[in-house]
Amino acid sequence: MDSLYLKILELDGLALVEHEPSEGEAAMDEQDEKKRFTIVLMSLRLLAKFLGFLAFLPYRTVEPPTRDLQESAVALRNQTLPVLDVLKLLRHSIREQRTVLTIPWIVEFLSLVDHIAPFLDYYGRVFALLQQLYRCLILSEDKRMSFLNKLLILAVLGWLFQIPTVPEELFFTNEVRQDGLMMETDASAQALDSVSLVDQQLLYTCCPYLGELRKLLASFVSGSGAKNGGFIRKITPTAAESLTPKPFITQQKLQAELEQAFFHNQPPSLRRTVEFVAERVGSNCVKHIKATLVAELVKRAEIILQDKAKEEDGNHDKLLDEVCTQLYEERVQALIKGKEFCRKKGPEAVRVLLPEETSAAVLSCAEDIAVRLATEKACTWLSTNIAALIEREVKATFNRMLRVQGWTLSGASEDTQGEKDCPSGCQHHSPFPSQIIHEIKDVLCIAVGPREEDEGVHYVQLESLVGRLNQTLKCRKFMCPASEQQLAKCSVELASLLVSDHLPIQGLNVQTQKKTGIQQTKKNAICGLLKSLLSVWKEDFCAPVPLHLMFSRKTLAYIAEVKPYEWDLFLFFLRGLVEHGLMGIAVIESCLQSLQDMSLPSDFLQELETLSRIFMAENHIAKPRIKSCELAKQGREKYSSITNTFWNNSV
Repeated sequence: MDSLYLKILELDGLALVEHEPSEGEAAMDEQDEKKRFTIVLMSLRLLAKFLGFLAFLPYRTVEPPTRDLQESAVALRNQTLPVLDVLKLLRHSIREQRTVLTIPWIVEFLSLVDHIAPFLDYYGRVFALLQQLYRCLILSEDKRMSFLNKLLILAVLGWLFQIPTVPEELFFTNEVRQDGLMMETDASAQALDSVSLVDQQLLYTCCPYLGELRKLLASFVSGSGAKNGGFIRKITPTAAESLTPKPFITQQKLQAELEQAFFHNQPPSLRRTVEFVAERVGSNCVKHIKATLVAELVKRAEIILQDKAKEEDGNHDKLLDEVCTQLYEERVQALIKGKEFCRKKGPEAVRVLLPEETSAAVLSCAEDIAVRLATEKACTWLSTNIAALIEREVKATFNRMLRVQGWTLSGASEDTQGEKDCPSGCQHHSPFPSQIIHEIKDVLCIAVGPREEDEGVHYVQLESLVGRLNQTLKCRKFMCPASEQQLAKCSVELASLLVSDHLPIQGLNVQTQKKTGIQQTKKNAICGLLKSLLSVWKEDFCAPVPLHLMFSRKTLAYIAEVKPYEWDLFLFFLRGLVEHGLMGIAVIESCLQSLQDMSLPSDFLQELETLSRIFMAENHIAKPRIKSCELAKQGREKYSSITNTFWNNSV
């Protein structure tokens, strides 16, 4: 608001006329002055309108406030200063005879007032001064002010006095203020009111209702008003381009009101059904376009690229841009096919879901509404994203094709550096990366989301998942950097759940008679899965694995949920990171120290600190590791020899 205020002061104080008006001045100078005045005036109106919007928006209400609320609000807001000293600027413009420039933008500012503002002492004086100016201009016979200048001021003030937020009682008061209306007798170079700056085009731009009135009168004079009732739409001649969407917006609003009235007379289930059909049909339309039109375009592009890749002598980026440009012309077909899909599938879905007893008229209206909503949803998405979707798919296909031939795109060089090739004899039958990502996320949802008491993940399923992750990473045909990074992150999340024993694993012969601690069989099984993940991280990933996520507060919170705390799997995992060379001892030590600053139970942090000392002691003495340790001062043994036994046997 400060920036708007300063800009308004700057523009309002410009010297738009630098010479005395005379009859012999050149026509070109007059046109330049009018053009400059028009630009400054329109800029001021826009700035003032937005400033008024910001200034009065916090106080705006749909309905006028009650009298008690109005009195309390007036008493409170009278103690604050206005964001813009309109009264001072208005008096200055009257004194300097620059009202033709100042009044229009002040009207735009005041047109955004709320219901309370006109009753404030400050704005009351402003409206009173504007009222006196309006009366003075009407009754005055001074010929010095240009007729169109005067007409512009009267028109905008008359419009301001009729807006709903300006109360009528302001104009029926016995108090008459004459301050600020003393006009200067000698017109100076700054006296814009005496210069013919307003033309008919500017007048109709600032007051479009005057142009409409002129057309209405012309229609009645010519006799056409008797035929059509004299109704003419409000169209501003000088701003036809900006006003063209208005009939469309009006039509949309009318359509929404008709649909609202239709649903009001029907059961609520009908609206829910129609909205559900529109949502699903629109979504299915987008998927259908991706699977048909986009897939066809990608295949066509692949054929073109294969034929021309060798001819371009390595200028693959230029070739890709040319092919994508050719395919962009086909994106219009996406909207056509999308409309056809919604027009066909929408009525079918509505007829299936609505009762058979639904009348034909209601069924027809419901079908039309569902088709319209679905088409709007689908076409909006397609018109915005179809070009980027085609480019992305074509670029990914071209990148895979070049990778097989040992080439890369310049934009993909950083992503493909250091990537492995498929092993010899690879048939490319491994699961897609997206499939493995979805399966891992399903497992994570079972662990952290709402679930039934007996819901869990079978151990065989986890073993198969890790194995298929290994296969997917070895086959590089369908692997892209984004998918590999997502696989790395999801696999680390899975490991954190295993380390904290937060994953309900089924299909194990667990000794249920042991009430505390992790059962022996389950601990062996989890250690096996962790060792497989460590091997996959070391051997198969090209992208960096975010192992630092294992040392997050979320992982420790999982461990802290169950008492007594279990540290066997966490210590086993730390040893595995060092053994496989995935993290250095100094890095792990730094991560463990950073965990001490987290807001966790004090006894938990004490045991974590003890665990950190034990791990560091293991890696600084000749003996590779100890078999057990004591974490609690109470003498409770926390570690069993299962970790060391399993690790030694697996090595």
